[in-house]
Amino acid sequence: MGDGARPLVITLLPFLIAMTGAPRAHPLHTTLTTIEWRAETRTVQVAVRVFSQDLRAAVARAPADSACGYARRAFVLTDASGRVLGAERCTVQQAEEVTWIRLEARVAAPAGLRVLNAFLFESFGDQVNVVQANLAGRSRTLLFTRGDEPKPVGE
Repeated sequence: MGDGARPLVITLLPFLIAMTGAPRAHPLHTTLTTIEWRAETRTVQVAVRVFSQDLRAAVARAPADSACGYARRAFVLTDASGRVLGAERCTVQQAEEVTWIRLEARVAAPAGLRVLNAFLFESFGDQVNVVQANLAGRSRTLLFTRGDEPKPVGE
C-alpha cells in the first residue's frame, strides 16, 4: 500500500465505533412466563424471562431492591380463597440479553389459582406479558397489559 493510501478498515474504524458503541434499546417490551404444577411436591414453579436491561432499570428505581424482590411484587399468584401465595424460593440466572427469574410457591392444588403478571408495567406503556401455564395436564395461555386484573389460570 504505497502512495500514502490507508487501509479501508482504518478509515471506517471511527464510524464502526460510533455505530456499535452504546447498546441500543430493544423494540420489544415483553416478558414470557411459564407456570408448571408439580403434584409430587405440591408446588407451582414459575419461570419469567425478561430482558436484562429492562430488569436492571426496574430494580435500580428502588435502591434496596433485588431481582427477586421485584419479581415477588410484580408476579402475584393467589389460591382459590384469594390468599397471595408468596414465593418460598427464588433464583436468578442471566443468559446473554435475557434474565430468567425462577420462583416456587407451595399450593394445595392448582384449582382456583389466579395470576397477575405486572412486570415492567411501570416502565413501558406498551408492555405485554405472556403467561403459559401447564397445570394438572391443562394448558392455558394468558396475555397481560397495563391495567389488567388477576386472571384465572387454574380450573
